[in-house]
Amino acid sequence: MLKAGMSTAELVKALDVSSEIGVYGGPVELTNVKDVFGTSGDIWMVLGNLAPLVGNAKSWVYEYLFERVKEELDAHPGYVVSDGVGTSSVEAMHTHAQLHGRRCRFIIADEFELPPHTASWSDSEFVRAHGLAEWGYVRQMAKERRTRTDAIYLDQAVWGPRGMARVGHRVVRNLEKLGVRPDASVFVAASASSLWGIGKILKDRFSSETTLVIKYQNNIIPDDILKDEAKMKVLARDMLKKYTMRNPSASTPEVDRKLFPLHVALASVPVLRVVAHTGKPWVDHMAQVELEDALRVQALLRAAGYNWTLTTAFALVQAIQLAQSGKNIVAMVYGKGKD
Repeated sequence: MLKAGMSTAELVKALDVSSEIGVYGGPVELTNVKDVFGTSGDIWMVLGNLAPLVGNAKSWVYEYLFERVKEELDAHPGYVVSDGVGTSSVEAMHTHAQLHGRRCRFIIADEFELPPHTASWSDSEFVRAHGLAEWGYVRQMAKERRTRTDAIYLDQAVWGPRGMARVGHRVVRNLEKLGVRPDASVFVAASASSLWGIGKILKDRFSSETTLVIKYQNNIIPDDILKDEAKMKVLARDMLKKYTMRNPSASTPEVDRKLFPLHVALASVPVLRVVAHTGKPWVDHMAQVELEDALRVQALLRAAGYNWTLTTAFALVQAIQLAQSGKNIVAMVYGKGKD
């Protein structure tokens, strides 16, 4: 598990998925939705909604996270499992914890709305991180590590990309069997496990580009800066410094409230620390997508029988634009039946 005070070198190694050679052993389904949108290029969707047990891509992540802490689980049978989570992670972590007979301790931002049925989970504790979004969350996680010694921390923010890299290798095999060479992949903000896991694996195998979709203008980083390691190091360091603000001022746009975001202004601390050291965000482009465009795409999906999330629709807005120029695109399906 992630140690308090994990060194930068250890963190860089943990997030270097190029050394993750494992291939996910279960099936990973792909489907092409080019006919839904009438694009000349393919739009291949990785069906996270068909991940085992939960029907959510986070199930792949937590399957891996529990595997990697098996020794700690065996050594400490009375410990709870703990992690900082967004809404999409709650079901996956809880389901896998039940398989291991463990109680859960969730650290969750104040802004998140929990599914009503979680109130009946007698084996779970929800700790609200008071304070604005990521600022409150980071401080609460630090407090947890200082004060709780009876917990095994799963650390999705650090190890999640490795779990998804295994899925990425399976996606590569599937695409090669289909004779498909993707030109680009598209992910949404706050999906670092998919971006640095699947996206990085695709980038290494096919020299494809990665695009990160966000929902509000002030977080867009121009392409020339994304590709300038020196400037990215400075930018990441500046963002890390902002985490020290005691009373931050940041707005949560209505579109993001619909998506239950954790990060309204800053990327995750582990990612920022790695980028501050390497200058490599593994993103080639950032794109803004408006809510009305995502809703339009979601309506087209539902008319075609796909009940995927609004998060997925955001990614698809950009995927469609790229596919209209003839490029073959890979994107993720998130969640299960949520609007």
